[in-house]
Amino acid sequence: MDTRRISEIKNKKFLSRKLCGFTLMELLVATTLLSIVLSSVYVLFHSSIQTWKRLESGVNPQQDARLVMNLIAKDINNLIASAGHLFEGDDSQMTMFIISEPFNKDIGEGGHLMRVEYKYNRTQKRLEREEALVDTALPKVPPPNREIDRSRIKVTKKRKDTIAENVREFEITYIWIPYDDKRNWKEPPKPVEPVRAQKHKLCWWLPQGIEIKMALYDPDQPDEKSVYKEIFPIRAPSAHLTEKQLNKMLKDEL
Repeated sequence: MDTRRISEIKNKKFLSRKLCGFTLMELLVATTLLSIVLSSVYVLFHSSIQTWKRLESGVNPQQDARLVMNLIAKDINNLIASAGHLFEGDDSQMTMFIISEPFNKDIGEGGHLMRVEYKYNRTQKRLEREEALVDTALPKVPPPNREIDRSRIKVTKKRKDTIAENVREFEITYIWIPYDDKRNWKEPPKPVEPVRAQKHKLCWWLPQGIEIKMALYDPDQPDEKSVYKEIFPIRAPSAHLTEKQLNKMLKDEL
């Protein structure tokens, strides 16, 4: 067989192999690799879009919760002990009197006597904070069996701010530590089970702590929620009641 004949046979084999294309195994491997690459690109693209939307809308549940907790802690630390009888609230709102620098800079710098109210708007799923400048002297503790005259508290320059949106749950709990009137002061104190209440009336004075629990959600993921809980100790002088006195106080309210 001459060289020309051999060359023609090789060319036919090469053309035949070229016309046959890829094998089934090669196609499966290529398809699998392409699927992996496209899936990775989709996940990265989707994550980038969600991050961009979150930044554009300003929604960041973790950051919002941290800002709310820091603000509540600041107000609680600025509570006026002499106005403890004016502290009141329930499981979704509370009112306190503090001395602090107001949000409204038109009032001026430095500490001012203010009434601060936190309120959870269940309809609009948001947490609101209202501050107002107190213009008059605060009422004193009334005699027994008499209520405080709220009309004597004159406030001006009210300002209401929405401090958190997309709030699915918000709950306030007032924590009391019963005073052990039979304690032996020569021995270490024994652990005491705190008394927890969902309501706080006027003239109950200040509890020993306040627990805030809130659940925030991302509008892009409405089925998921992030729950945050924190206990704020009250450093201002508070009422020290025995367990019997606390139970009677709460039972009379019920």
